[in-house]
Amino acid sequence: MKSTPLRHCAISLAVLLLLTSAGAQSKAKTYSIVAGESSFWVFVGKAGIFSGLAHNHEIGVKSFTGRVTIPAAGTSAATLELEADAKSLAVLDREVSDKDRTEIFNSMHTAVLESAKYPKITFRSASVSDVKETGSNSFAFTLNGDLTLHGVTKRIAVPVTAIITPQQLKASGKYTLRQTDFGIRPYSAAGGTVKVKNEVVVNFAVVAKS
Repeated sequence: MKSTPLRHCAISLAVLLLLTSAGAQSKAKTYSIVAGESSFWVFVGKAGIFSGLAHNHEIGVKSFTGRVTIPAAGTSAATLELEADAKSLAVLDREVSDKDRTEIFNSMHTAVLESAKYPKITFRSASVSDVKETGSNSFAFTLNGDLTLHGVTKRIAVPVTAIITPQQLKASGKYTLRQTDFGIRPYSAAGGTVKVKNEVVVNFAVVAKS
């Protein structure tokens, strides 16, 4: 059959549409963390001879920003950048008096975190490992990256579960860190008879949208 200019035009248009569609599918996807729908909190356990007189503490991070980028290569090549305001850490404990809450808050920011000197807490991912697809749009993996806290940067590995769609990413998990690894002296009082554990548990439930 003899080709016509109209036929050539139609074929060219079809090829262009296919290339455009393929290019769109291969682009990286970026999700911004929605702070109002996300949460970070830290469980701090009590220790010491008279720990029965003390309380476990829950500390919440109130101000943070971040983004997740998933390139065309897929989840195994994803990256995360996260920054939190150290001064935004607040005492969530319900079973303490207002006076104790204020004392815990002041001690946390002056003697423990030194928030005025080290105002930012950051995390930058380096790699994603052990990726497993656990269901439709659901994944489990280990996020490896550098956590900077109290002016010290350490490589950590965080187990994460996530649900990822083109419009939204939901991720949750927890990991344990040692305060002394970051040059932090765990809080203690009464000559060390009442104090908190060196190990604290960081929990997170993050919602990020494209």
